[in-house]
Amino acid sequence: MTNPQDPNPWQPSPDIPQAQPGATAGTYEVTTVNSMGLPMPQAPELAPPLDHAQWQNPAGWQNPYPAAPGGHYQVNQVAQASYPMTPVQSHELPPARPATINAAMWIWIVGAVLSVAVLPVMLLVNADFFLTQDSVVTEEDRRAGEIGVRALAVIFGFMMLVAAAPYVAFAIVLRNGQNWARILLTILGGLGIVSMIGITFISIGSQVWQPSVAICIVVIGLTIAAIVLQFLPASNRFVR
Repeated sequence: MTNPQDPNPWQPSPDIPQAQPGATAGTYEVTTVNSMGLPMPQAPELAPPLDHAQWQNPAGWQNPYPAAPGGHYQVNQVAQASYPMTPVQSHELPPARPATINAAMWIWIVGAVLSVAVLPVMLLVNADFFLTQDSVVTEEDRRAGEIGVRALAVIFGFMMLVAAAPYVAFAIVLRNGQNWARILLTILGGLGIVSMIGITFISIGSQVWQPSVAICIVVIGLTIAAIVLQFLPASNRFVR
């Protein structure tokens, strides 16, 4: 505070340090101090935004907060380089799978499943006819004959299942556009048509021939349709 009796209260006191050399006479240099009497440091500059920052704490103290003592930030700059993409020409794209190939695949599978049932159906519907061809005189012999016919139907069904498995496998491969699968299916289809014609003539000689003959005719028609579909122009452009 100033002394009211001092004629020049604004005269510098000897206890107050003088102004720095070069300062204008009659002026004071003001230095901002904090509550402890020490000069306050300048405000730190704000760091630019970081693309990616990872917290590391070498002291081993697990603290998810960024103000953990003894820790520091490790900044990993992620460089993002953009390269111009080369346009893909339409002729470079793989051809789309045509409907003819899909249809041929499913026709092969359906024909293979039906061919498995043709011999068991022929045996089961004509069980009485086959049993009367033998000299069966007792009821026990008749029951044994029926069991034998059912067992024979199961055996023939398993054999036809094994024969039909390549049709299904090659039909799935044909869906991926493999030419060798198409060739093998054509050869197997020709063999299948010959076998179905032979089973048809055998079935006609039995008492009940309609179910097995109908299955043979359907399988032959499906086989021809599948062979034709897999060699159409749309299929030729897809198969390689």
